Order: sequence, then C-alpha cells, then structure tokens
Amino acid sequence: MFQSDKPDSKMSSILGPELEINGDVKVAGSLLIYGKVYGSIESNGTVRTAKGSVVKGDIKAKDVAVGGQVEGDLIVNSKVTLGDTSLLKGNLNAAILTIEEGAKFEGVCNMHTGKSKPEAKSE
Repeated sequence: MFQSDKPDSKMSSILGPELEINGDVKVAGSLLIYGKVYGSIESNGTVRTAKGSVVKGDIKAKDVAVGGQVEGDLIVNSKVTLGDTSLLKGNLNAAILTIEEGAKFEGVCNMHTGKSKPEAKSE
C-alpha cells in the first residue's frame, strides 16, 4: 500500500521509525510516517502512516492512508484509506472512504461531497 512503482513527486517529508515527535507537525507537502507523533498533523498533501507507526493527535490533510495506529480525528478533504494493518480510534470526515479487510475503526464517519472543505466540529 505504501510502495508503488510511480514515486510521489510531491512527497516532501519522511519520519523514520526511530523518530518520535512530541508536538504538532505542519507540512506544506505530503508526509510519510514510520515513527511516532504525539501531536496533531496538518498537511496540504497526503499523510501516510506505515505499519507499526503511532499517531496520537488529529490529522488534517487532503488525503490520508492509515497503515499504523491513529488515536485522533481525521479531517480529510478527499480520500481516507484504512489499510489492513490500521487501527483508527477517532472520528473521520472525508469525501471518499476505503476500508481494507483487517482494518480496525472505532469512531463515527461523516461523509461530505468533496466540493466543500470539512470543518472540525467544536464541542
């Protein structure tokens, strides 16, 4: 799911498996996570979490592909993919949702048309 024949020319950052970030992450391009992030993530591109990765915080991005563990809400303009090794504990808001066999999801899903950007709900 995370390796393809055609490289993502807009992949701007990779967080390796040895890396642990305690704080929010904001990236202009796309982000590939192998390590641990304890904070929210905001990206104008795609956020991908690999098998074994951990994110404890909200993710706001154009697209999200989850392969690891995410504890937080996903606010996505376009597509969310929950891979076969993923665990999502949180709500998601997206235009398109793909859930592979074996994925685990605990939360509420809200779908939008993709024409308007999703808004985070305040409580």
